[in-house]
Amino acid sequence: MKYQKMVVLVLAAMMLNTVTAQNQGRSIGRGYSQKLLDQEKHFDDLKKSNGEKYGNKEISVEIAIGKMVDIYLDNTSRTVEIKTWDEPKVKISTVVYFDGSMSKLNSESWFDKLNIKTKLLGNSLRIKTDALTNGNNSSSASSNNAISQDVVEVYSVDGQYIKSEPAKKRVVTIYVPKENKLNLETKYADVAITDYLKKLNVDITNGNLELDNVNTLSLRSKYANVAIKEVQGGEIDFINGKLEINILGDVELDTKYATVEIISAKMLHFKSTNDIYELEEVTALQGAKNYGSLRIMKLNQSIQLDGTNADIKIKNMAAEVSSIWIDNKYADLRLPLKNIKNFSLSYDGTYSTIYKNFTTSKENDESRITTGDNQNSKYTATVGNCKDTKINIKCQNCTVDFK
Repeated sequence: MKYQKMVVLVLAAMMLNTVTAQNQGRSIGRGYSQKLLDQEKHFDDLKKSNGEKYGNKEISVEIAIGKMVDIYLDNTSRTVEIKTWDEPKVKISTVVYFDGSMSKLNSESWFDKLNIKTKLLGNSLRIKTDALTNGNNSSSASSNNAISQDVVEVYSVDGQYIKSEPAKKRVVTIYVPKENKLNLETKYADVAITDYLKKLNVDITNGNLELDNVNTLSLRSKYANVAIKEVQGGEIDFINGKLEINILGDVELDTKYATVEIISAKMLHFKSTNDIYELEEVTALQGAKNYGSLRIMKLNQSIQLDGTNADIKIKNMAAEVSSIWIDNKYADLRLPLKNIKNFSLSYDGTYSTIYKNFTTSKENDESRITTGDNQNSKYTATVGNCKDTKINIKCQNCTVDFK
C-alpha cells in the first residue's frame, strides 16, 4: 500500500514538472521579458481607453527669415498643409507615432528620421519633405491624380522604423510669411495652402492642390486636380486634370486635355486644346480653342476667339457687349442676341446654317439662312443704329444660332 502511494506521488510530481516545463518553454519561446509584457498591457489599456494603439508626439522646428528670402519646398508623397502668417519665420510641424509610452528623440532627430530637411542659404530657404525609402511607403500614383496616403509610419522610441499603420495620414504643416515668395514642387501628394499669399510658383504632378487666395500665381500642372478660390494675376499651364477657380483676375491659361470650371473671370486670356471649359460669368475673353467645347453662362463685354472644331455656346449676353469676333470651323455656335438692340453683323463661312429671330430691312428676311460655296458664303445684317455692338464671324461648315 505504501509502495502504491509512493508511485502515485512520483507520477504526480512528474506530471507537474512536465506542465511547468511546457509553460516555461512557451514563455521563453515568446521571448517576452516582464518589461515587454507590461508595455504590451499599457498599449492594450490605451487602445481600450481612447482607441490609440501607439504613443505620439507633435514635433516642430522654426527658422527665422527676412522679407527677401524665397522659400523653396520640394515635396514627394506627403500630405502638406501650408498656412500663412505675419511672423518673420517658417515653422514646420507634424506628429510622429512610436511604439512606446515615451520618445527618446528630440524634434530635430525625428525630422531627420522622417526625411524632412531644411537649409537656409543666403536669400533662400529650402525645405525637402521626401517619402521614406525603406520600403514602408505604400503610396502609389493612380492613372490621373489620386494617391493612397492613408498610412502612418510607426517607430521604436529611439527612431527605428517598425511598420506602417493604416487609416492615418502623414500630414506636415508648414507656416510661411504671407509676403515671402513660395516656390512649391510637389508630386504624388495632396497640398493645401490656406489664407492669402502674395506670390506663388507651383509645379505639381499627380496630386491635388487647393489654394485660397493668391495675388500672383505661376502654375504648371500635369495629371492633377487644382482648386483655387481666388487669384488676381499670373499664368497657368495645365495638362490632364481638373481646374476649378472661383474668382479669376487677369490670368493667362494654356490648357490641354483638361476640364476647366470658372465661376467669375475678369479678363481671361487662354489657349485650349481638347478641353471642356465651363464659365459662369466672364467680362472679357480672348484666346484660341482647338477641339473641345466652351460654355459661358453670361458674357458681359467681349469675346475674341479663333480655333477649329470648338463648339461655343453662350446662354446669356449682356446688353453692354461691345464686340464679338470669332474665327472657327466645323463647329456649333450659340450666340443669343436678344439683349442687344443695336448691332452690325458680318458673317463669312461656306456651307453653314444660321438661325436668327431678329429682323432687318431686307425684303427676304428669313429666320434660317444657308451659305454655299465661296461665291455665296457671306451674310450681313444691321439692327437698330448698328453703332453699339460689332459682330464679325468667320466659320466654315458651322451651325450658328443667334436666338
